[in-house]
Amino acid sequence: MKRAVWIGIIGLISLGVFAQTQVVNTQAAQVVMQVIKEVSTQGWGFITPDKAADFIDEVNPFILDVRTPKEWDETGVIPGAITIPLTELDQHLSELPPLNKPILVYCKAGARGQYALTYLKVLGYKNVKNLKGGITAWINAGFEVAKK
Repeated sequence: MKRAVWIGIIGLISLGVFAQTQVVNTQAAQVVMQVIKEVSTQGWGFITPDKAADFIDEVNPFILDVRTPKEWDETGVIPGAITIPLTELDQHLSELPPLNKPILVYCKAGARGQYALTYLKVLGYKNVKNLKGGITAWINAGFEVAKK
């Protein structure tokens, strides 16, 4: 019985060792890591509502709202925003501006905007800003929203 238990334990340990997967550093992973390093040196691409309002006035960026339709209906959108849910962004690439056009991206609080910023940077966009605190911070700062 002891021998059978030991054989079982050794078998499980061996199986665990052989079942480990090999990590592959792909070109896509390298590009994402390069983008992460780039945005980390630039404050993660965040822009406060006050600075975002100036960015809109001075630069006229493409404004991208990556929330869901339900969220757009509940709180409205920043005037002039194009609405594409984050999970559908890859299906709407033809609606995005040329790579040299500045982009202001936002969501409800900032996390999905950060994912969108990273995705856009990987696509080749250079001047992308993520609204810190999302539309919630925008509204709390007293800025205008429009109904979708």
